[in-house]
Amino acid sequence: MKKDALISIKGLQRTDDPDSEEVTLVTEGRFYRKGNGYHIRYEESELTGFADTTTFVSVRPDMVTVNRSGKHPSMMTFEKGQRHMSLYNTQFGSLTITMATKNIESSFNDNGGKLVVEYDIEVQHAWLSTNTLSIEVECKGPDLDEK
Repeated sequence: MKKDALISIKGLQRTDDPDSEEVTLVTEGRFYRKGNGYHIRYEESELTGFADTTTFVSVRPDMVTVNRSGKHPSMMTFEKGQRHMSLYNTQFGSLTITMATKNIESSFNDNGGKLVVEYDIEVQHAWLSTNTLSIEVECKGPDLDEK
Protein backbone atom coordinates (compact mmCIF):
# COMPACT_ATOMS: atom_id res chain seq x y z
CA MET A 1 0.00 0.00 0.00
CA LYS A 2 1.42 3.37 -1.10
CA LYS A 3 -0.63 6.56 -1.43
CA ASP A 4 -0.19 10.24 -2.17
CA ALA A 5 -0.98 12.20 0.97
CA LEU A 6 -1.46 15.63 2.46
CA ILE A 7 0.88 15.81 5.46
CA SER A 8 0.59 18.35 8.29
CA ILE A 9 3.59 18.59 10.61
CA LYS A 10 3.64 20.67 13.80
CA GLY A 11 6.66 21.05 16.01
CA LEU A 12 6.24 22.72 19.38
CA GLN A 13 9.27 23.58 21.52
CA ARG A 14 8.97 24.74 25.14
CA THR A 15 11.96 26.12 27.06
CA ASP A 16 12.43 28.17 30.23
CA ASP A 17 11.27 31.15 28.18
CA PRO A 18 7.48 31.55 28.69
CA ASP A 19 6.94 31.83 24.92
CA SER A 20 6.75 28.54 23.03
CA GLU A 21 8.07 28.18 19.52
CA GLU A 22 5.83 26.39 17.02
CA VAL A 23 6.61 25.52 13.42
CA THR A 24 3.89 24.22 11.10
CA LEU A 25 4.34 22.74 7.64
CA VAL A 26 1.63 21.43 5.34
CA THR A 27 2.97 19.60 2.32
CA GLU A 28 2.30 16.76 -0.08
CA GLY A 29 4.15 13.50 0.22
CA ARG A 30 3.78 9.74 0.28
CA PHE A 31 2.31 7.46 2.93
CA TYR A 32 2.76 3.71 2.87
CA ARG A 33 2.59 0.55 4.94
CA LYS A 34 5.53 -1.83 5.01
CA GLY A 35 5.82 -4.78 7.38
CA ASN A 36 4.40 -3.85 10.76
CA GLY A 37 4.82 -0.10 10.34
CA TYR A 38 3.70 2.98 8.46
CA HIS A 39 6.06 5.30 6.63
CA ILE A 40 5.83 8.95 5.61
CA ARG A 41 8.03 10.73 3.05
CA TYR A 42 8.01 14.46 2.30
CA GLU A 43 10.24 17.32 1.21
CA GLU A 44 11.18 19.96 3.77
CA SER A 45 10.91 23.67 2.93
CA GLU A 46 12.55 27.02 3.70
CA LEU A 47 9.93 27.47 6.44
CA THR A 48 11.37 24.62 8.52
CA GLY A 49 14.97 25.66 7.87
CA PHE A 50 15.67 22.37 6.09
CA ALA A 51 15.30 23.27 2.39
CA ASP A 52 16.68 20.66 -0.04
CA THR A 53 16.10 17.91 2.53
CA THR A 54 13.86 14.84 2.30
CA THR A 55 12.34 13.49 5.53
CA PHE A 56 11.33 9.86 6.09
CA VAL A 57 9.29 9.04 9.20
CA SER A 58 8.99 5.37 10.17
CA VAL A 59 6.26 4.54 12.70
CA ARG A 60 6.37 1.08 14.26
CA PRO A 61 4.36 -0.11 17.27
CA ASP A 62 7.21 0.57 19.71
CA MET A 63 9.45 3.10 17.95
CA VAL A 64 9.50 6.13 15.66
CA THR A 65 12.49 7.18 13.57
CA VAL A 66 12.89 10.45 11.69
CA ASN A 67 15.57 10.23 9.02
CA ARG A 68 16.54 13.30 6.98
CA SER A 69 18.67 13.08 3.85
CA GLY A 70 19.99 15.77 1.56
CA LYS A 71 21.39 19.13 2.61
CA HIS A 72 20.71 18.59 6.36
CA PRO A 73 21.05 14.84 7.11
CA SER A 74 20.15 13.50 10.54
CA MET A 75 18.48 10.53 12.21
CA MET A 76 16.44 10.71 15.39
CA THR A 77 15.00 7.71 17.24
CA PHE A 78 12.07 7.92 19.64
CA GLU A 79 11.18 5.04 21.95
CA LYS A 80 8.91 5.59 24.96
CA GLY A 81 10.89 5.69 28.21
CA GLN A 82 14.22 5.51 26.37
CA ARG A 83 17.01 7.96 25.55
CA HIS A 84 18.69 8.03 22.15
CA MET A 85 21.63 10.16 21.02
CA SER A 86 21.83 11.68 17.58
CA LEU A 87 24.04 13.94 15.51
CA TYR A 88 21.71 16.76 14.50
CA ASN A 89 22.67 18.83 11.45
CA THR A 90 21.21 22.31 11.01
CA GLN A 91 21.93 25.33 8.85
CA PHE A 92 24.04 26.63 11.77
CA GLY A 93 26.16 23.48 12.20
CA SER A 94 26.04 20.05 13.85
CA LEU A 95 25.57 19.08 17.48
CA THR A 96 25.05 15.90 19.45
CA ILE A 97 21.68 15.79 21.17
CA THR A 98 19.82 13.27 23.30
CA MET A 99 16.09 12.67 22.87
CA ALA A 100 14.37 11.38 26.02
CA THR A 101 10.97 10.18 24.81
CA LYS A 102 8.08 10.62 27.21
CA ASN A 103 5.18 9.37 25.09
CA ILE A 104 4.22 8.16 21.61
CA GLU A 105 0.64 8.00 20.36
CA SER A 106 -0.18 6.70 16.89
CA SER A 107 -3.54 6.11 15.23
CA PHE A 108 -2.45 5.24 11.68
CA ASN A 109 -4.40 2.98 9.36
CA ASP A 110 -4.25 2.52 5.57
CA ASN A 111 -6.09 5.85 5.05
CA GLY A 112 -3.83 8.02 7.19
CA GLY A 113 -4.09 9.09 10.81
CA LYS A 114 -2.07 10.94 13.41
CA LEU A 115 1.20 10.61 15.29
CA VAL A 116 2.18 12.56 18.44
CA VAL A 117 5.64 12.23 20.01
CA GLU A 118 6.47 14.05 23.26
CA TYR A 119 10.14 14.25 24.20
CA ASP A 120 12.86 16.26 25.92
CA ILE A 121 16.02 17.38 24.17
CA GLU A 122 19.28 17.43 26.10
CA VAL A 123 22.61 18.84 24.97
CA GLN A 124 25.67 17.64 26.88
CA HIS A 125 23.38 16.08 29.53
CA ALA A 126 21.60 19.39 30.19
CA TRP A 127 17.88 19.84 29.49
CA LEU A 128 17.29 22.19 26.58
CA SER A 129 13.58 21.90 25.81
CA THR A 130 10.41 19.83 25.95
CA ASN A 131 9.03 19.14 22.47
CA THR A 132 5.94 17.80 20.78
CA LEU A 133 6.01 16.52 17.21
CA SER A 134 2.56 16.05 15.65
CA ILE A 135 2.06 14.60 12.18
CA GLU A 136 -1.35 14.18 10.54
CA VAL A 137 -1.69 12.28 7.27
CA GLU A 138 -4.70 12.48 4.95
CA CYS A 139 -4.44 10.09 2.00
CA LYS A 140 -5.43 11.33 -1.45
CA GLY A 141 -6.45 9.14 -4.36
CA PRO A 142 -5.99 5.45 -5.05
CA ASP A 143 -3.29 3.05 -3.93
CA LEU A 144 -0.26 3.78 -6.15
CA ASP A 145 0.80 0.11 -6.05
CA GLU A 146 -2.38 -0.79 -7.97
CA LYS A 147 -1.78 1.63 -10.87
